[in-house]
Amino acid sequence: EIPEEMRSDETCRASIHMDAMAFGMGCCCLQITFQAKDIEESRFIYDQLAVMAPIMMALTASTPILKGRLADTDARWGIISESVDCRTLAERGREDPDAPYEDYNRKGQRRIYKSRYDSISTYIYQGVLSLKDEKSTGLANRVLNIYNDIPVPIDEDSYKQLRDAGIDPALAQHVAHLFIRDPLVVFNGAVEEVDDDTQTEHWESIQSTN
Repeated sequence: EIPEEMRSDETCRASIHMDAMAFGMGCCCLQITFQAKDIEESRFIYDQLAVMAPIMMALTASTPILKGRLADTDARWGIISESVDCRTLAERGREDPDAPYEDYNRKGQRRIYKSRYDSISTYIYQGVLSLKDEKSTGLANRVLNIYNDIPVPIDEDSYKQLRDAGIDPALAQHVAHLFIRDPLVVFNGAVEEVDDDTQTEHWESIQSTN
């Protein structure tokens, strides 16, 4: 860091200061919700969009100016990703003199490789039975685990609960991965007042911010 007395137009690169989550979450975009017919189609669409989304983002990039300054990027994704990156130094894999954090998930020391808003961590579609051959016992379009080749930290208790309930390993891992983080957003009157047996607000709080 350059000392204050040494700063000048020659020594300081122009910066765009965005010090609040709203700078990312406030970026406008066209958001589309898909209504799939069942869980299998939902998982298939999820995986396909993981491939299509970066292409569409490149084709529609239109955010070259932030807070009145011309930036060296033209997509909003990096801004929204960084604005909600709440990992501790230890979770980023760096030395953290303030760890452990008693109130954090795993005391803020579990290695987390990405911001909560980032690319997907796993493909979750498992394929369907082939309809062309009635005698076939294999799966068509099956996603091989060789594509799931990056580290995916999970909440072990959540994973066990899901597996005990009959959820397949791929989907159980996907959901358990969400629960390595604490909720980013909570609303007044929607914490203890929410009945988890009849409402999904607590689930959406985790799901929509990861």
